[in-house]
Amino acid sequence: MASRSWLDPRQIPSRIRDPALRPWILPAVLGGYIFYVTWTWKFPNWEGVRFIIVWAGAVILGGLIARKWRGRIDPLDIAIAIVLAATVMSDIATFWTQGLRDFLLYLKAGDRWLEGDAVYLTSVLSVKPDDLTNYPFLYPPLTLPLFGGLASLPVPVASALWVGGSILAAYVALRRLGLGARWAILFLAWPPIFQGIYVGNVAIPVFLLFALAPWQGAGLVLSPVFKAYSAIAAAWLLLERRTRDILVGLVALIVVLVVTYPLVKPTLWFEWLTGLRLYEASQLALPDYLYGFGLTRWVPLTAILGLAALGLVAAALTRDPRERLARAGVATVAGSPSLFAHGFTFALPAMLALDSRWLWLVLGITSCSPGLAWWLLPLVVAISWLRPGLRNHGWRPDAHPLGTARVAWPTAPVRSRGGVTPKPAEAPTPADAAA
Repeated sequence: MASRSWLDPRQIPSRIRDPALRPWILPAVLGGYIFYVTWTWKFPNWEGVRFIIVWAGAVILGGLIARKWRGRIDPLDIAIAIVLAATVMSDIATFWTQGLRDFLLYLKAGDRWLEGDAVYLTSVLSVKPDDLTNYPFLYPPLTLPLFGGLASLPVPVASALWVGGSILAAYVALRRLGLGARWAILFLAWPPIFQGIYVGNVAIPVFLLFALAPWQGAGLVLSPVFKAYSAIAAAWLLLERRTRDILVGLVALIVVLVVTYPLVKPTLWFEWLTGLRLYEASQLALPDYLYGFGLTRWVPLTAILGLAALGLVAAALTRDPRERLARAGVATVAGSPSLFAHGFTFALPAMLALDSRWLWLVLGITSCSPGLAWWLLPLVVAISWLRPGLRNHGWRPDAHPLGTARVAWPTAPVRSRGGVTPKPAEAPTPADAAA
């Protein structure tokens, strides 16, 4: 009878409320999610073995290592093993895709500019290019001298400089967010960062400018040159009334325009605007490839801008300028018209404010191939703004990249509006979090 009672679906709610079983919900959910997503996958590529078989073995091995390391094992250790195994395997599988495809696209644009050929779209793209480096180039003409200079170098040299610079940029950004050296190295494997480095996307250097904002906010003014949607994060400068950073950024932008003006034909600016309009039409023809998993693929742009505005309102409502900047990062992700994995790097500071269990939940969601499920990340983060119990309260600091710190940028010399310095970024006590 006892066994039948255990199998009775009507008993599931009471078992979930059982304090002894509740901690196991996290590894169960993560395991079920990864099992569902990767059920048809092969590893390391389509000719390999079943992904879930290798993943299950890696989880068991990770659990044994955790037990030997800590002398015991708990549900969070199992959840971490589940996430790390899926993350590393997903990263390895990435090597069977076209590497540095975005950077080589930049080099091709620079080379066409040097040769005097057309750089931007001249007609609607209706067929997906077999070579991903033949996707449209979207950045404004003032970036062409940079990519033209890189294109004049041997490709291996230019690629090595770009990849090395991207790895360094990501590492410095993570350290600035408050991660220790070991945690920063580990987070280089987080798919949004790893894939951004692997494809050579400019999102990684832009992420560095975002991470440096509490010290050098002018970088937020320059970021939209490469990623237009990062202008949303730049609204933080207005919220903080950081007039000096705004002016420095604008002056730097004007200097770049003046320096590049003799090098770039004025007609290129009109060609760029035409290319953007043609790209927008191309997105309708190739939504699976040009939208990524940006929400504009399913809902109107006005709704996306509304979500971004809500994120900025949430940023304005908090007093801590570090938390305000983190929320602006989430608004940046929500307001991106087209979105790929590397775009989620802007949400990382807000993720780091989550409790260890919720942090590893969203890390697990983003450990596999990007898709609609990744939008659970900003959703969980947004809920944590209303429910403090989801935020870091110092439980298992060894399992949290920030330890006991409350928010990202714990050492940032930022001052809140009115010149009042916020309290140190220590974590609240568990009793405070539960209140």
